[in-house]
Amino acid sequence: MNSKVEHALTQSDYRVDRLTGIWSRPNFAGIDYSDGDETESRIGTAINNVSDLTVFSPELRSHCVDWASTYHLSSLRANILRPFQIAKGQDILEIGAGCGALSRYLGECGANVLSLEGSLRRSKIAKSRTRDLPNVTVVAEKLSDFRTEQRFDVITLIGVLEYAGLYSTAENPAEMMLANVASLLKPNGVMVLAIENQLGLKYFAGAPEDHIGLPMYGLEGRYEKTQPRTYGRKALSELLAQAGLPAMTFLAPFPDYKLPISILSENSSEYKNFDGSAFAWQSARRDPQLPSLLGFAPERVWPGVFRNGLGLELANSFLVVASSQPTLLPDRSILAWHYSAGRVPQYCREAIFDATDADSISVAYRMLYPERSADRTSGAWVRFECPETVRYTSGRLLSEVFIQAVSRDGWSIDDAAGFVRQYIESVETLLQAEGIVETISSATDTLPGKYWDVIAQNIILCDNGLPVMIDNEWTLNTDVEFGHCVLRSLLLLMATVTRFGVPANGRSYTRKAFIEGVFATSGVAVSETDITRYIELEASIQAQITGRPRSEFLDWSPHDLLTTRNLQTMVAEVDQIQLVANERLEIIEVLQAEVDQTQLVANERLDSIEVLQAELDRIQSIAKDRREEIEALRKSISWKATAPLRKLTTVLRSGLTGRRSSD
Repeated sequence: MNSKVEHALTQSDYRVDRLTGIWSRPNFAGIDYSDGDETESRIGTAINNVSDLTVFSPELRSHCVDWASTYHLSSLRANILRPFQIAKGQDILEIGAGCGALSRYLGECGANVLSLEGSLRRSKIAKSRTRDLPNVTVVAEKLSDFRTEQRFDVITLIGVLEYAGLYSTAENPAEMMLANVASLLKPNGVMVLAIENQLGLKYFAGAPEDHIGLPMYGLEGRYEKTQPRTYGRKALSELLAQAGLPAMTFLAPFPDYKLPISILSENSSEYKNFDGSAFAWQSARRDPQLPSLLGFAPERVWPGVFRNGLGLELANSFLVVASSQPTLLPDRSILAWHYSAGRVPQYCREAIFDATDADSISVAYRMLYPERSADRTSGAWVRFECPETVRYTSGRLLSEVFIQAVSRDGWSIDDAAGFVRQYIESVETLLQAEGIVETISSATDTLPGKYWDVIAQNIILCDNGLPVMIDNEWTLNTDVEFGHCVLRSLLLLMATVTRFGVPANGRSYTRKAFIEGVFATSGVAVSETDITRYIELEASIQAQITGRPRSEFLDWSPHDLLTTRNLQTMVAEVDQIQLVANERLEIIEVLQAEVDQTQLVANERLDSIEVLQAELDRIQSIAKDRREEIEALRKSISWKATAPLRKLTTVLRSGLTGRRSSD
């Protein structure tokens, strides 16, 4: 442990638990915040039991089985901090360590990390994740109660500001939290903040608010004071300025800050030859929290948003660097960062898009795990190549042709086949430019191994219409059949479409039927055996690249493509269910009214019965009293003495009655 950190904590009355290694004040109870007992217990057990705790741990990746475990264990989490040069020896305060995903990354960078976590259980998990890093100290404490004389070079606030109102009674809890952070910075320190954008494009499309779980909740500003809440860019800028951090730079992580793949800088829109929208629309479907039902297709909307200068304003999340001095902000020449971090460690890399001058943009590549560089050429199927720097190529991605063809209503298989024919022409042009004069006529035609990676997403159509190959990082160790290239392009493209339009023929297509139809209509004859062979080969290659089981890539799902009609059908089904529910509700209301009326009558009858019962009880009581009086009279002496007289009276009455009858 860093002695400076330890001394500062001791001076502020924190003590370390020798059993867990966690620092806290005596009797600290922790905050009540978690993803659920079962989930966090499962994550904690996984971390406790693995031997590889690193950011790229294949062991931990195998435990990413749902959203919560993916969020806490995925190597993609660290991408949100990769644009910043975290240096060895820097003093860093991480607020809201969670289960230690970013604590791990910061510790691996060599910084002196103090990870603050308000949940006792999570602080134990974070400590376990960093148990082999002596430069990471975990403190169980709320930020509002945290006291230390130490000041920090960098303070991270990743996914924390939105919860400011939950644990504070201040009039403006978010501003107070930011001011507290500012007070803990060194004079030349910076804060790194990540939070969802209240006005993010996906929320307009119908995605639910991340914390409340209801669509339109954030857009309509329905937040209550004690609920988590997010902010638009202007509102967040004002909060930062009021808290004493007026110098700030906004960046846009895509699909959002939780598992970012690309990060765009604030000034990326200033370069007309740089297409920032490509980073946004290609990542839209990569958001694990994106719902199936959307009001529009984000991949169709993002290009127009960027053309109108609103890319940052409508980004789904913000990544903000803020300080008291403008000189501390990032280099404005960098336009974007793109990460391939979902692979086995030796293939993970960073691409940095740098505007070296007004007319020239370069792409610099950097391996994220250089220690494993010796393993890059190993493997039975493909070789990995990573150039240091290449020139950025502007133009239109060929994959956009496919997106625009199938995401509109009225598309046909022939439209998708037209894309394949254009893809064939582009590949033929690339072959001819390399001196490989060849015309593709069959799916089984073989191409050089590097063309396995010449998919539609890696072909730029320049202004003159000519195709240019980009980002060609993989080479198959054998020749590749053209049909495999087509299948690979189609599968990857289908995975980027959030919503297919309604086909002109009204048919619902499975993935298999769609691909078979596209092959047949495009003139590229392919058999079912060929398709099966391509899929099996692709599964083997992806297993090598990602380290995931081969079986994960052999799922030939029978489910229909998610078309607009599917959505309309689903909505119609929901409407029908709601209609039936409303009818049942009306019946229930009528029956309830009848029951209420019956109950009213019953209550009235009960009241009458109670009155009658009381009257009957009174009469029976009187009758009982009379019977007792009569019985007592019969037993008395006077009653016995007058017995002859009563008999004579009876005889006289009967005789008198007899004479009247004879008369």
